Amino acid sequence: MATLVSQPPFLNFSSMIDDIVFSTNDENGVLVLELVCGGVTQTIMEETLYSSVDGSVVVGDLASLVEPYARKYLSVWMNCSFRDSSGTASITQVVILFGMVDVGTTAADFVANHFLSTLDGEKMTALGRAERIHAYNVSAVTVRADVLLANGQYNTLSAELTSADHEGSVYHFDVSPDNVISLIGLIGGRLLGYTVEAGSRRQDFRMVEDLVPPAPSLLFINSFGYEEFLHCVGTHKKDSKYDRKQARIGGRLRNYRVTEDRQLHANTGWLNEAMADWADELFRSESVFLWVNGVVGREVVLSDSKSEITNDDDNMPAFEFTYTYSQRIHNVMQSGRVARIFDNTFDRTFN
Repeated sequence: MATLVSQPPFLNFSSMIDDIVFSTNDENGVLVLELVCGGVTQTIMEETLYSSVDGSVVVGDLASLVEPYARKYLSVWMNCSFRDSSGTASITQVVILFGMVDVGTTAADFVANHFLSTLDGEKMTALGRAERIHAYNVSAVTVRADVLLANGQYNTLSAELTSADHEGSVYHFDVSPDNVISLIGLIGGRLLGYTVEAGSRRQDFRMVEDLVPPAPSLLFINSFGYEEFLHCVGTHKKDSKYDRKQARIGGRLRNYRVTEDRQLHANTGWLNEAMADWADELFRSESVFLWVNGVVGREVVLSDSKSEITNDDDNMPAFEFTYTYSQRIHNVMQSGRVARIFDNTFDRTFN
C-alpha cells in the first residue's frame, strides 16, 4: 500500500524545498504533482514511477520544477499524490513562496522575523526617496519616528500604518520618509530616523541629507519577487556610441543607418555595511526600472557591475555599475526639460 514517508513543511521558499518520499510494496505507481497558481490547478507531473529496492519513491529537485511558477505567481500551493494497486497516499498541502535565496533557516522562521528583503540592518534614506517593505501575513505595521520638534525638543512619535495593497498573504507598505512624516503628523520639525516594526520584524531607517537628488533612483525586483529601491548619490555619467553604416549613394558618401547605444554609468555612493551586502540584490535582479518623479520610468538593463567589500577597518564600499535602456531606441526625448544641458538623469544643479 502507498504510504507517505516525508514531505516539505507547510511553508517553503522556492529555492529550498525538501524531497517528497513515498513507500510502496508494488513495483511501480502513478505520481501526480499539482500546483495551484492564482486559483487555477495546473498538473506539473503525472507519470508512472518505479520504486527503489527498499520500496521508496522519491520526488526530488522540486525547486527546479516549481521555480518558474513561483516566480510568476510569487505564491503557489503544491499537492502531490502517489497511487499504487492498493491505494493512494497524498501530502498535506504545501505553500511555496518565491525566494531565490538561502536564508539560513526555515521559511516559517524567516517570515516571522524578517520583512521580505535580504537587507539585515539599517538603511540610509532621505526626503523625497521612495522606500517599500513587504511582510508575510501582516496587514499593519508600527512606525516609531525620532524627530526634532519645532520647539527644539527631541521626541519619538508612533503611528500604525495599514497596508493598502497586498498579493495573497504578502502585504506591501509605503515607508518613504515623506509618507512617514504625513503619518505621524510632523509639522515644522525634522525627521531624524524611524523604525518599522511588526512583531519580531524590524527595519531601521536613518535620515541623511541629499546635497543633490539621487541619480539615478532605481526600482528593482528583489530575491523574493517584490519591489525595492536603490538611490545612487555617487558620480553619474553617460556616453553614447554610434554604429554607422555608410555607402555611396548617387556618387556621395551617406550614412544610411545610424544606431545609438547609450551607456550610463552610476555609483551608489558610500554605503554602510548592511546596505553594501544588500546592494548585490540590484545586480542580480532580472527586472530593473528607473524611478523618476515618483513613478516607474523606463526599464533598464545592467550590463556591468563592480561590487567589492573588504574587511579593512577604513573600508567604505561604493559600487559602480553600467546600465542601458532595454528598449531598442536609445534616442530618448527628455520631455518637460527645456534648454537643459543634461537629461533627466542629472539634477538641475548642473545646468
